[in-house]
Amino acid sequence: MKYQFKLILRVFLAFILNPFVWYWIFIWPTMLLPYFLLKIFGFAAVLSLSSFTIYSGNYALEFIEACVASSAYFLLSLLILTTKDIGWKKMLKMFFVGGFLILVMNILRVMIIIIVLLTLGGNWFNIIHLTFWKLISTLYVFLVWILLIRWYKIKNIPIYSDIKYLYNEALNKNHDKKKKKR
Repeated sequence: MKYQFKLILRVFLAFILNPFVWYWIFIWPTMLLPYFLLKIFGFAAVLSLSSFTIYSGNYALEFIEACVASSAYFLLSLLILTTKDIGWKKMLKMFFVGGFLILVMNILRVMIIIIVLLTLGGNWFNIIHLTFWKLISTLYVFLVWILLIRWYKIKNIPIYSDIKYLYNEALNKNHDKKKKKR
């Protein structure tokens, strides 16, 4: 029964921790760190905390859900929570390490596209922004997951391992019932 309770709790958390939740957790570091870095690098920047916007030059850079990479944090949490036989401490460690790696890459991405926008203009911004968004970000989350499963020696496959376990348990119970009838 302990396994079933943990499974239900893991699935419940996977649904609760949606991209909107991750947006509200990570909006602040994702917006504040680039703002301070822009100031350090000598760019004129004004921060609006109420609208989650950095104003620099003639540009208003609003930080929406995609800018924060909330889907990446959501995907990471889904992968961790839907993988069988990971203890709660290990889950937290995995998320902190993976979340930190995603945050660092995202700050680097945001800084690159803002500096490109301010120095090279909108055309280059669009090209680099779409390249990061469509190609590099998905690949990066995949690589973070591979690093985490190797580092933490995870042998199970998200979702599949739980389904296989539950299927085998159901077969064993059915087999035990048939033995008792004989």
